Amino acid sequence: MSRPSILTLTSQVLRDPQAVVVAHDTPADLGWLAPRLLAISGVGAALFGAVVGSYRGGEQVLYAAMKLPILLWAPPLLALPAIHAAWRACDVEVSYRRLAVASLAGMARAGVLVSALAPILWLPYSVEVEYHFSVLLFAGMLVLAGLPGLTAIAGAIPAGGHRRWIAATGSLALIGLLLAQTGWLLRPFVARPTTAVALLRPVEGDILSGLGTTLTSSLGLYGDWDAGRDGLLAREPR
Repeated sequence: MSRPSILTLTSQVLRDPQAVVVAHDTPADLGWLAPRLLAISGVGAALFGAVVGSYRGGEQVLYAAMKLPILLWAPPLLALPAIHAAWRACDVEVSYRRLAVASLAGMARAGVLVSALAPILWLPYSVEVEYHFSVLLFAGMLVLAGLPGLTAIAGAIPAGGHRRWIAATGSLALIGLLLAQTGWLLRPFVARPTTAVALLRPVEGDILSGLGTTLTSSLGLYGDWDAGRDGLLAREPR
C-alpha cells in the first residue's frame, strides 16, 4: 500500500483521524507514522508558540516556540498506561499500538488547529491587550484546539465494553489535567513585559490556583498572589 505524503497525512488527521488509525495498525506502520505525526504536531505547536511569545518579543518568541510542542506531546503519551488500564477495566480490548497511533493522530490534529488559530491570536497581541486577558486568551485557544484532538483519541476505541463512558470520561479528564499541569511546569509562555525573560519559572502552587488568580486579576481583584508576573503565577508584594 502506498503511503501518503506529509501534506496528505496532515489533511487526513484534520478531516478523519480515525481513518488514519484504522489504516495504520501494524508495528511497521507505527514506525513510519510516528515521526511524521510528531513533526506535524510539533511544527504547528511551534508556530502557535512563536505567536504566544510575540506578546513579549525577543527571546520569549524562541522559548515559547520550543515549549509548546512539549506541552502538546507529553500529556497523551504519559497517560497511555492509565488509559489502557481504564479501557481494559471496562472490558474493552484495545492494544497499546492502537492507542499510541490514536494519541499521535490526536496530537497532530491539535497541532494543525493551533497553527490555524495563531493568526487569530496574533491580532489582539499585536495591539497590546491587557496582560491577564492575553493569558486567558492563550489558554482558551489551547482548549479550543485540544478538544478535537481528544475526541480523535476517544473515537479510535473499539465499540462494546461495560460502562465504557467511565473509561472515556476518565481518559479525557486525565489528559486534560496532565495538559494543564504540564503547561504549569513549562511556564511562562506569555511573559509579562515588566519581568525578566526566563525559559522556566520556579514551581509555586498548581495550575488550578494559578488560573483562578489570573481570572480574578483580570477583573482587577488582586491579593497576595498575582498570576501575571511569570506567565501564570508568581508572588508579588501587595
